[in-house]
Amino acid sequence: MNSPNIITVRRIRKITGLQHCSIRDISRNYFRTEHVGVFVAEVILFAILGAVAIWPIINAAETVKIYLL
Repeated sequence: MNSPNIITVRRIRKITGLQHCSIRDISRNYFRTEHVGVFVAEVILFAILGAVAIWPIINAAETVKIYLL
């Protein structure tokens, strides 16, 4: 029986030698251990940060358009 107080750690096999991983392999290994809920929350926060960062640029472009017309 699993207790909610026990933390399990999965060990990722180390790649030895001259083996090269592609970007696809690296991302597949990362997203295999990433929980979907955490990933969705990070995407939403990134979208909010992007919207907040682009907002002043859009307002400035609208202001310039008003003064040039």
